[in-house]
Amino acid sequence: MLTAKQNERLTRVGPGTAMGELLRRYWHPIAPAAELSKTPVKPIRLLCEDLVLFRDRSGRLGLVGERCAHRLVHLGFGYPVEEGIRCPYHGWTYDTSGQCVAQPAEPADSAFKEKIKIKAYPVQELAGLVFAYLGPEPAPLLPRWEPLVMEGLARELYFMAVPCNWLQGMENSPDWTHVEWLHGRFSQYVLESRGVAKGDPAYKATLPLARHVVETRNDRFDYGLLRRVLNEGMTKQDDPWHVGQPVVLPNINLISAVSSSDMTLIWRTPVDDTHLIQWDLRCFHPASDRESSRDGHVPYTEMLPRNADGQWNLDVIRIQDYMVYMAQGEIVDRTEERLGNSDQGVILFRQMLLEQLDLLESGADPMNVFRDPAANDAIKLPVINRQNRTTAGYAAVY
Repeated sequence: MLTAKQNERLTRVGPGTAMGELLRRYWHPIAPAAELSKTPVKPIRLLCEDLVLFRDRSGRLGLVGERCAHRLVHLGFGYPVEEGIRCPYHGWTYDTSGQCVAQPAEPADSAFKEKIKIKAYPVQELAGLVFAYLGPEPAPLLPRWEPLVMEGLARELYFMAVPCNWLQGMENSPDWTHVEWLHGRFSQYVLESRGVAKGDPAYKATLPLARHVVETRNDRFDYGLLRRVLNEGMTKQDDPWHVGQPVVLPNINLISAVSSSDMTLIWRTPVDDTHLIQWDLRCFHPASDRESSRDGHVPYTEMLPRNADGQWNLDVIRIQDYMVYMAQGEIVDRTEERLGNSDQGVILFRQMLLEQLDLLESGADPMNVFRDPAANDAIKLPVINRQNRTTAGYAAVY
């Protein structure tokens, strides 16, 4: 159980808040890169700041404040030009640094534009995602986690917007027993209520998830914490316990599949105090050339909680997670919780976040802020069942 003050420190993400300042030391995914091919100007809300993302006609990415400095028109209505983004009202144009570079109605020899600059932040593209950094300069390196940069992988991006605080999404990751109950037993209940027979493939797919959790353990490691689980029928020599699966501070989870080459990196991006976007990047060895080509773009899909009939899509694991994030309320009052032995991972994760807040306040870089390119080439993370990856081409790196 946290105190009210601790809960406030961990959940508020706006400028000047403790967690807001910590999260501003990291790069966050904000959009599918392929989306900008269709819509090159996109309003963005991140860490309680309203911004506009764009790709100009020179191919450069920019992230600037939402308003034109002239008459405060929202730049979400702007359009890309060679020099940057142009306001539709009077043609004022801003480059990727936020500098005004054109004021067509002003005299040709005017230096007025040189005095005008709006807020701008660094953005980079990696593995089909656009990442933004809102913190102080110099910006750290964008972390090159191995699944993001490994050659030969196909990738698919899934995302969903959830009306709740970012920490509720993150605390789902070190809470391993929820898999048995939410994705296993509850999922079975939903299927049964919809008339799905136990012999149906959809029902059979829930059986591994519903295996009873005998024991869990969470340990610190270089980049965060390792989740270990022992299900019925397993031993502690099996990878889910022996190797574990990582939660990377402050807001990343990696899931490696038991029986395939799949790895999924999951970010929970804090939009503001009461909204998050969850990004799931599936990385896998393609089964065919067709699966790997896709014109060089990473395809993306927004996951919606309800179907066209208004019914919850509860046969989808991520939507089950969405449901329980939201069902806790906008921001959980953690002073009212009653935690047990099985919540050790959640408790450890909160402790580690509080430690990072203290570290930042002491003037040091928090965990996973990378500044040395040699240490950022391809950052390895623990993955389970390496033999499945060896046959798929992982032998050289795992």
